[in-house]
Amino acid sequence: MISDIDCNRVYYSAKLPEVCPKTFRSVTAILDKYGVPHSGLVGTKDIWVRDFMPIQTIGGAFLNYTYMPDYLRYDEQYKKTISDPVEVCKANNIPTEGYFDWIRLDGGNVVHFGRTAIMTSKVLEENPGTSPSVLLECLEKMLQAEIILLPWDVNEEFGHADGIVRFVDSDTVIMTNYSQFDRKMADRFRNILKAKFKNVHELHFNVKHLNKNSWAYINWLQTDKVLILPAFGIAEDEQAFQQIESWMPEYKGRIEMADATDLIKHKGCLNCATWTINSNPCA
Repeated sequence: MISDIDCNRVYYSAKLPEVCPKTFRSVTAILDKYGVPHSGLVGTKDIWVRDFMPIQTIGGAFLNYTYMPDYLRYDEQYKKTISDPVEVCKANNIPTEGYFDWIRLDGGNVVHFGRTAIMTSKVLEENPGTSPSVLLECLEKMLQAEIILLPWDVNEEFGHADGIVRFVDSDTVIMTNYSQFDRKMADRFRNILKAKFKNVHELHFNVKHLNKNSWAYINWLQTDKVLILPAFGIAEDEQAFQQIESWMPEYKGRIEMADATDLIKHKGCLNCATWTINSNPCA
């Protein structure tokens, strides 16, 4: 898959300016500052474009899958917010070269770098009719990547890997501050990641009262030109910036913070609300 560090174009729902105007203005101002092209996707039913837009392979092809998450499909009110990725792609003239309609998947549960992808076992729960071994084999062929599976924290309904971990490079990942919320679950994540990667960094905040949104710094927006971290106007903002900057030296002087105070109220953050691609992968 195309790595985040190689993405040079950003998309977001055309609904974002209305739903989260502060985040929209802050993020697009930064993208403009760094000359990163961006535009809105028409035809979406909510703002979480990462979850239903196609996955881009290393060769540049866009692959669709079935987006029908259990946290939306069993409630008639929320079911109306499920976007059809095929229709959204058609409405925005985005060509797709594959449709894995028998695989249920959320794009937010695919964190990747080159030929390695990290997912949570929530993907197994979403595909109960397929044996885990067969499903993982098919996913690896689809994504052209080795899959590292983390356990699903059932206390977190979405089960998305992009709220847990992100890549620095092929040898290094950063975990969110899970240990400050659930130490046992963080231990499980850490043990799996340390068995696969040379370096596993963890965010940690030295504050008197930990903010409930402090997990969300890991859900940054990354392009080839700039790394955008969310800001919430809390003490953890500066500590998150300093830690991530120290672990990602290639972005030295190219890390910005965007006001995401209205976005986080909807239980997601920057990566969730954006879809990033490489517009010229073969160049």
